[in-house]
Amino acid sequence: MNYLVGISCMLFSFFGNVNAPSDANTFEALKTLEGEWVGILNKTNGSSVKFTLNYSIRAAGSALLEESDEDGMEMLTIFNLQNNRLHSTHYCGLQNKPVGTLQSNKAGVISIQTDVNTSGLTAGKDTYVDSWELNLLPNDKDTFEYKYIVKGPEGLQIIATATMKRAK
Repeated sequence: MNYLVGISCMLFSFFGNVNAPSDANTFEALKTLEGEWVGILNKTNGSSVKFTLNYSIRAAGSALLEESDEDGMEMLTIFNLQNNRLHSTHYCGLQNKPVGTLQSNKAGVISIQTDVNTSGLTAGKDTYVDSWELNLLPNDKDTFEYKYIVKGPEGLQIIATATMKRAK
C-alpha cells in the first residue's frame, strides 16, 4: 500500500506540473525581444497612439529592461528571475509600481498578473496595470502582440493592444 501511495505521489509531482510555465524558459524567450519595436497602441477607450518598446538585456543577463513610450509617456518594466520565478516590476505613468509574476506561457503566449498586495495597491481603489499578455508569435521573429489591462475604481477597465514590428 505504501508503495502505491509513493508511486502515486511521484507521478502526480511529475505529471501535475506538465502544463506549468517554465519561468526560466519564459525569461529566455523574452530575451529574444532585445531591440527596438514599433506599433500603434489601440485602447478600448477609443484612443490610438504611437507605441515604441526597447528591450535590453542588463545586469549580466539577469534582467530584461523594457523601455516603453506611449506617444511621449515613458515607462519602464524590468523582468527578472528570483527564486526560479519570473517577476516583472513596472514603473508606470500612473505613478505606481505594479509587481507581477508569470501566470502562464502557452505556445508563446506569456501572461503576467499583478500582485496587488506585493505592489502596495488596492483593487477597486487604485488605477493600475492589472495584467500583461505578450504573444511572441513563434513563427514570426519580427512581430509580436502586446496587450495590457488597466483596472481602477468603479469597475474601470481599459484594454490596450498593439501588434509590434521589429524596427529595421
